[in-house]
Amino acid sequence: MLIDVENVHYSVGVRGTGQPVICIHGFAENSNTWELIQLDNCQMVLVDLIGHGNSEKPYSLEPYHLSVILHHLHELIHHLGFERYSLLGYSMGGRIALGYALAYPQEVSRLILESSSYGLCDDQERADRRKHDAWLADSIQENGIEWFNTYWSSLSLFASQIHVSPDIRQKISERRLQNEPYALANILLGTGQGIFPCLKPQVSDLSMPVLYINGEYDEKYRKIGQEFTRLSPRIKREIMLGVGHNTHIENPQGFTDIVKSFLERGPAT
Repeated sequence: MLIDVENVHYSVGVRGTGQPVICIHGFAENSNTWELIQLDNCQMVLVDLIGHGNSEKPYSLEPYHLSVILHHLHELIHHLGFERYSLLGYSMGGRIALGYALAYPQEVSRLILESSSYGLCDDQERADRRKHDAWLADSIQENGIEWFNTYWSSLSLFASQIHVSPDIRQKISERRLQNEPYALANILLGTGQGIFPCLKPQVSDLSMPVLYINGEYDEKYRKIGQEFTRLSPRIKREIMLGVGHNTHIENPQGFTDIVKSFLERGPAT
């Protein structure tokens, strides 16, 4: 379905019945990334973020800023009639989910972060990342979406996906190729890691149970996951063996079992 929020159209799918779980995909992906994840007794709300999938892709940069994304997501969820719900976010989607949980803590019952971060906190790191994001945004627009697909799939972050079946890898590639270069550029410039705020000091304020999932082979996010657990006793961590960054793609059944167990632990406090 398409839902209009302040004249921006968002594509949303709903699957299953039960407690609502808002699922937020990563950069250059869309809600179909969750197609192999089936959470029993849950109503999975599958959102295409702005600039992705079948949601609107404005040319203006303003709607891609984090504050607008969080506000629009909040309005969208309330349009669907949900007052209490869990959030599940992968990579960039996890950063957005974390920002959302901090902005609307009274509504989020549980938070699940997959291979995500609280943002960059070192000033030089942030400056360097902004330069990189600007370079990538320009490169995508100059070289086109096929260049981006080749570049992105070659990153070491996704090296372990070589073990994923060819048809799944093909679907990932097809989803990337559905993107518009200018929209991906706007995402990078509006809410990429270089511009995304450092939320580390606020992590200890999280009032709901939190699950952090990362893959054994994803060294960068293993370290980030370990740091998350140091920041709050509410954060529990699961390391999935034999997989890398995108755990729900590389081992969907293992990922599903971990998330279901977390969601079934009784009422959140």
